[in-house]
Amino acid sequence: MPASERLTMLTHGTVLRSRDRTGHVMLDWEPVPGATGYLVRRADHYEGPYTLLHTAVVCRPHYADTRVEPGRGYWYTVTPDGARTPLPEPVSGCPLAPGAEAARVRVEVDARAYGAVHVTGDGARGLVTATADEADGALEVRLANAAHDRPGSAPVPALARQVVVEISGLEPGTRYRINADAPGHDRSAHADPDGHLRTSLNLPMPGRRTLRLARVPSLPLPPTRRS
Repeated sequence: MPASERLTMLTHGTVLRSRDRTGHVMLDWEPVPGATGYLVRRADHYEGPYTLLHTAVVCRPHYADTRVEPGRGYWYTVTPDGARTPLPEPVSGCPLAPGAEAARVRVEVDARAYGAVHVTGDGARGLVTATADEADGALEVRLANAAHDRPGSAPVPALARQVVVEISGLEPGTRYRINADAPGHDRSAHADPDGHLRTSLNLPMPGRRTLRLARVPSLPLPPTRRS
């Protein structure tokens, strides 16, 4: 098992996983049947004391702890809201320091099935989320970089991400116009022979950007002159 990934069994038979990520510790676990939310606690030592990290119940089975110090070790527990059983065995985490470049996230979109979006990389789900839909004949990929434990916070450079968007299912060789919330700064690119197109952008934290991909109509061929 990689050193940056640790597991522990929750008392309800599910698995709590800890991953060391740039500027945060990512926790995720399998949903517990019947649970309406979860309580996430953190301590500096295995023995505790453990302090609740959020004011509202965590609804999704993952949590990014961003209020951490890179290189410092922490311990975490997660338990279903209202459960009377003892908290699970703690799992440890140690956030990574930012490198020379922003951490990368990969967003895969299938243009043939809007809404089919797959997000992977450092900060996926816990920080960066993405959705895709059709609007006015164009494909719009909406990206968001936010942490649940930093609502309405000021920009956090360590949590900015370099997002690589890979779109499949396009018409091979077709030219597309690309815009990412920058009026007047459109650029164009051609889908490769397999119908793929790749582009990248910077996504601050907190931040939202919409990547719009529209097909460029091909110009009609000039009429053939007859001699």
